[in-house]
Amino acid sequence: MIRARKWLIAAVLWACLAVLPAALPAQTPPENTPGEIVTLLKEQHSKLSGDLRRIQREIAALRADLGKPGIQEIFSGIGYIFGLFGVAAFVASRRKR
Repeated sequence: MIRARKWLIAAVLWACLAVLPAALPAQTPPENTPGEIVTLLKEQHSKLSGDLRRIQREIAALRADLGKPGIQEIFSGIGYIFGLFGVAAFVASRRKR
């Protein structure tokens, strides 16, 4: 049973790999002149520069947000203070006895 399953999987993979090159489009090398290539590269450079600037602005905004305390930090600080006062009140009540 296990051998049959392995053979079936191998046959399906082999069939997929045999059909794969025929399914891919034939790639021909670009026949662009050097001037066209330079303009394409400049367009890509300007697009990537814009994307990089946008990402840098988003990172700066995230850093600014991380610098501020959130709701969780505020409540945990208040809880910490209440806990310290609770321990102090417990110790004070034990000393009076």
